[in-house]
Amino acid sequence: MLSFTSHDSDKTALNRWESLLHYLQHPLTAPAPLDTNSTVSRYEHDQQRMDYLSGGIVLLTSTVAQGRLLLTRAFQANRSRNSGHAGVMLSGDSALGKTTTAKRLMRWVLEEYTRQVPHWEQDEHIPVMYVEVPSGSNAKDLLREFCDFYGLSVLSRDTTADLRTKVVAAIRRARTQLIVVDELHNLSGRASGLGEAVDLLKGLHNDVSATFLYCGLDVTNSTLMHGARGQQLMSRFAVVELESYKWSSADHRKEWKQLIRTFESQLQLRNHPVGTLNTLAEYLYQRTGGSIGSLSRLLTGAAID
Repeated sequence: MLSFTSHDSDKTALNRWESLLHYLQHPLTAPAPLDTNSTVSRYEHDQQRMDYLSGGIVLLTSTVAQGRLLLTRAFQANRSRNSGHAGVMLSGDSALGKTTTAKRLMRWVLEEYTRQVPHWEQDEHIPVMYVEVPSGSNAKDLLREFCDFYGLSVLSRDTTADLRTKVVAAIRRARTQLIVVDELHNLSGRASGLGEAVDLLKGLHNDVSATFLYCGLDVTNSTLMHGARGQQLMSRFAVVELESYKWSSADHRKEWKQLIRTFESQLQLRNHPVGTLNTLAEYLYQRTGGSIGSLSRLLTGAAID
């Protein structure tokens, strides 16, 4: 039987403030075990388990821990700066968990902000914002994404300078603390306007006090970071290089097996003793190439089946 998405899935989009807030404040949680006292049917419980498996498993990996540390340092470094703000960059190949790591970091920042500024919603703050760079974008295209996130009107006659003025005003008004720019490598695919895009990002670092988190495919080696402009931009960022897990040493194999055990403990299967996958660790490594994204899809897909 097919399992269709619900209308509530629209609330999990990241590129609009209302839906991003809903996603960050309402993480999927594992359903309680089904027993004789449960008020839900077996069918309903299966649906809850599949929902959790399809989007609820988020692990506290070493990459997330490193991202937290570097963001903490960047926030501290930016407290009294009025230009050249520090930031963090997540760089690596596909299926290594860059966007998943960014989601975890956004949720963490929002939780910390809520503890320190408990009335931020009444004051209409937007502590965290997210944009995904469209393919082949230039500076104006990127600014339109910022405008869409904040719900700003964009007129056909608006110039890049006009949009930048609107975006900077919105960021300041909303007291935004963390700005996540995902798929940053898409700015590299267009030679014309690339320098303008780099200048825009550098300028935003000076215009607003927010801390930036960049995510992209092999960003550190991309054309975006080449030349004087790119090098100046990169010098402000601490880089987290996401890599596949390794199998070449005892320590690497131990780390991989621990990752599998952690995933296995979250699979929500009714008759599955944790530890069953220990003997399949090498096979799973060969199947996935050490990619956490590939491992997640393989294990959660099998569990749903």
